[in-house]
Amino acid sequence: MAYFVMVGEGKHPVMPIASGPENLKGNWYLGRAITDAVPQPLVYTLDPDYGGKPKAMYGEKAIPVMRDDVIAALSGAGVDNIQYFDAVLKDPASGAEYRDYKAFNIVGLVACADPASQLMGTSPARMGDTDYAALVIDESKTGGALLFRMAENVSAIVVHERVKQAIEVAGIPGFVFYGPGEWSG
Repeated sequence: MAYFVMVGEGKHPVMPIASGPENLKGNWYLGRAITDAVPQPLVYTLDPDYGGKPKAMYGEKAIPVMRDDVIAALSGAGVDNIQYFDAVLKDPASGAEYRDYKAFNIVGLVACADPASQLMGTSPARMGDTDYAALVIDESKTGGALLFRMAENVSAIVVHERVKQAIEVAGIPGFVFYGPGEWSG
């Protein structure tokens, strides 16, 4: 069994998101279910200063979003701990609207950093935002989960090897999977 940090880095050029939904209740990075009503679709505006197409997954904005083919691959791999909400990505330059996206909330945080992980700088480790120079996952702490946010750094989406393989078999471009000691963030 192996675990990887999954990042939707995309191929260049990609269109970044310029703005997304604001003022929604709930924190989309804490691993808790969103229980407040969420207006749908959530609207994102792409940055018209970049060429290319939208990438398969964006996680750097307040409310992350992924394409329907990623959702299908995750579901096919057995992932069942994500809430999805309708979303639309708008390209102001061309007028195109991409409706094959969903905002997502991963339910579940797992504290699984191996003590062998290297911290970035001299910052002490703390839950939620620990900076790693080289992260190593302690697989004995994952409980066999297929996909989760890491409690020590909630920006890290950790996936089981089965999920990695499902995305690769589906041929979805734009993902990087970082193995033991490879991810920093």
